[in-house]
Amino acid sequence: MTVFQDGLLEGKVALVTGGATGIGKEIARTLGGQGARIAIASRKREALEAAATELGDEGIEVFFDT
Repeated sequence: MTVFQDGLLEGKVALVTGGATGIGKEIARTLGGQGARIAIASRKREALEAAATELGDEGIEVFFDT
């Protein structure tokens, strides 16, 4: 169940720092689920790659950098 209008963030880009794990990844997932393209940043490249794969498999367009 979501309280947001479907597609609320279509055409938008969100930058989520700390987006590879924990709360940051869930924020990225929520924003991406509303249609935003997601850029995640973190210090650990391995975690970024894993998060990008996981979110991408859910249909979220995600980019990352360390």
